[in-house]
Amino acid sequence: MINYNDGYFNFATLFRVYGSACYKATSFAAASCGIYLLMYYYGAGFDGPGGFVGDGLKQYELLDHPYPMCVIVTAFMFVLSAKVNFSYNRFWEACTSLHNMHAKWLDVGSTMAAFHMQSKEFDRIRPPSFGDHQHVGDQLGQKNRLKGNNTTEITRELTELTENPTFNSEESSRPPQVGNGKASKYRKYLNDKHKHKEGYCPMSSVVSINSSPSSEGLPYPDYKSKFYGKVPLGEKSVSGSIMGTGLSIGRSQDALPTLFLQEAAHLVSLLSAVALASMRCESDCVNMIEFVPNRRWPNYNSENDADMKKYGHEQNSFVRNLRYMFDVSRTKRQRSLYDAARPFPVIGGVSDREALMLRRARGPPAKVALVFLWLQEFVIREQIHGSLGGVAPPIVSRIPQYLSDGHMWYNSARKMSYIPFPFAHAQMATLFVLCSTVLMPCLMLSKTEVWFGLVLNFVTVLLFAGLNELSKELEYPFRSMPNDLPLNLFQAQFNEALVTTFAGFHPDSWWEIDGDLSA
Repeated sequence: MINYNDGYFNFATLFRVYGSACYKATSFAAASCGIYLLMYYYGAGFDGPGGFVGDGLKQYELLDHPYPMCVIVTAFMFVLSAKVNFSYNRFWEACTSLHNMHAKWLDVGSTMAAFHMQSKEFDRIRPPSFGDHQHVGDQLGQKNRLKGNNTTEITRELTELTENPTFNSEESSRPPQVGNGKASKYRKYLNDKHKHKEGYCPMSSVVSINSSPSSEGLPYPDYKSKFYGKVPLGEKSVSGSIMGTGLSIGRSQDALPTLFLQEAAHLVSLLSAVALASMRCESDCVNMIEFVPNRRWPNYNSENDADMKKYGHEQNSFVRNLRYMFDVSRTKRQRSLYDAARPFPVIGGVSDREALMLRRARGPPAKVALVFLWLQEFVIREQIHGSLGGVAPPIVSRIPQYLSDGHMWYNSARKMSYIPFPFAHAQMATLFVLCSTVLMPCLMLSKTEVWFGLVLNFVTVLLFAGLNELSKELEYPFRSMPNDLPLNLFQAQFNEALVTTFAGFHPDSWWEIDGDLSA
């Protein structure tokens, strides 16, 4: 997928060849202009250099009146616009199905983790429940949270800051970035302005949740420690407040999730990877690697991806653009090399036995069904043996339902890859493009001045052929490189979301009860 920068009036997009439907259509436009020049010099009515072929063509009534050509052009536009519309719908339906599939399967991982945290494995560290201590709620008071202005009030303050003549400059008229000098100046201004108001929260309390490249990722709770949630911080811990106390939540960076959480995340990640691989591969090959959390995201633009170059997928830009313009850049071999350079990361990797079983499953649907079976069986087995806590079976049944919903959306997305655009419509569109390449010079020569007609002929055929090439780029959203969807990026983001199931309970869930109140 090409992640482009709009730039000034989107002009920067005009200079990109690889992935462009415009440059692909230039071959048809150039061929039509060649026919135009041949007809001009050697067509009917030629009476020497500079002779106007249109004088000879006008003897035919078909070309003497614009209505017949208008009918032909209208038919061209109807067929081409219908194809573009259907292709565009295929593209967005694939995007919708893919994201719904991931949403349902992420529900599976998150729901299993939430149920598992109610099992006996977490009895030692589970936070107290407000439902068990409802009689002490008023005495304990509210949890210690940020009680500052809401978004509407902060937006209003930003507007006042811009309109204030005593603090209005080019630098201060925009909201400053967090962490620089402008932010400190801005916060000081608001604090001085509103500090006399009752209940005002200083702007220094505003917290940013933006991730940074140097962030260490989520820590895992040491669920085996009897001091979890009630010990001072160590060298490898992350702080979290305990309501009503000065203690902290100790979270060991060296701790590992429970085996249930590890296996659940692995199977859900493997199911997603196999499903995505089946969407973009025509063969039975499925390329996977072990997922490493907190790494740089894969690049949207395939030709700028450093990981792809590391895997050896690097081509000369001139040769690549030339092959693309003549539509010979998507052979089966080229697609295989492209897919091999963009493997899917799987949490925990893929074992040799898993790889062997997946290789023996014939066809992409069989591979997905196999992993789907593994995950279904894992959920049922662990439910029988208590890994999902005391959650009622009707509630647990939502997990298989989420799995089934995700599988339905997978098949909805998969049809875009394996069911081609209807042949009859594609054939008719291609025929009309070829007809316009030949007939358009006749119209331009008979109705316009010679050299202006040449330019107009080029633009018109470029438009017709470009619409056809545009629809071809959208027909297969998982395989039309470089305009394909970045499936390995979606897989990496899905894995990072699954890793959050390892993070344990909410950091502010622990609180203590005084002896007098608990009696």
